[in-house]
Amino acid sequence: MVFVAAGIFILVAAVRFDPHAAKGVDATLRSFAQTPVGPWLLVAVVIGLILFGVFSFASVRWRRL
Repeated sequence: MVFVAAGIFILVAAVRFDPHAAKGVDATLRSFAQTPVGPWLLVAVVIGLILFGVFSFASVRWRRL
């Protein structure tokens, strides 16, 4: 979700020819925090990143090539 939003910011900046409108992950998370459901959205992002980390660890540990 975070990378999709950052990608959208980059696409908007490219369409408008405004390089200052492009945002990274930090600015994307800050824009999420400014929404009415900001804290809950950030909690969902954190849970998703933690689950992805657990999946990556499990994949490295138990995947057979």
